[in-house]
Amino acid sequence: MKWRAEAAGIRGVRSGRRPPSEARVERFLGTNLAIGIVLIGTLLAVVLRWRYDVAVLFRDPQPAWRALAWVAFGSTTALALWGTLADNWRKMIGEALDINEQYVSQRLVREPVPHDIRAVTAVLLAVSLLTMAPLFARHVGGYLYQFSLAIAGFTLFIPLYFLRQRLDTVLASIFTLPPLFSLGMLATLVFVVLDYATNVALLVVVYLGLLGLVALPVTVVLDLLKQRDPAPDASSAAFYAKVHEDLLARRSAAPRHTVGNGAADPRREDSLEEAGERGGLP
Repeated sequence: MKWRAEAAGIRGVRSGRRPPSEARVERFLGTNLAIGIVLIGTLLAVVLRWRYDVAVLFRDPQPAWRALAWVAFGSTTALALWGTLADNWRKMIGEALDINEQYVSQRLVREPVPHDIRAVTAVLLAVSLLTMAPLFARHVGGYLYQFSLAIAGFTLFIPLYFLRQRLDTVLASIFTLPPLFSLGMLATLVFVVLDYATNVALLVVVYLGLLGLVALPVTVVLDLLKQRDPAPDASSAAFYAKVHEDLLARRSAAPRHTVGNGAADPRREDSLEEAGERGGLP
């Protein structure tokens, strides 16, 4: 049985005499705007939590990578705002699953979003993934990490999607606000939080799964172009140059080991060379 709770907002609120403010709260909690606010708040919390790591992306020694970081975060921000204000987060995944359905009765989404709105969403998603993928490969992880992320994303999609459908369906059929100071209000809040958390987790899991999938070929291209490893900044380059100079100075001052005929021992010279390449002291 296919769950059909892909409405623009969660409907099915019980009728009856209620204060206008209560009815407005019920309608707002079922809108796409509420889901979008929670999603944007979650993304902001993640960025603030890892703000020092994120700042590294915008301080890359190469201007092209700094520009790429601005485009990546700008397109992702635009995608989050567009999906919240113009598109519909609940319908987005359902419509993607309805591509091969020929009959309306078999579709998860009875009233799809207009094609021009969905086209803008697809463009923003593509730009976000294609610009985030190089940053992911350069600063986060390589092939194994990306492959694991893609597998985990597509594996978690199935249980999260059906859980989301179940929660939205139940919420649409029984949702109403009980008295403020009551056990029913506490249970309702827990249910709404669970529904929102599942919706946001589903969107994040799908995005990360797609990001891991897109990052795999992007990483291959970066490796072929030798652009995957960040270049050291000025302070790091000066530090390593000073270490190399110290190694050369200590090597020249060290006594030379000789063999029986008075020549330098080549094995000792090779060991000193290997130690210098590894960064160790002779």
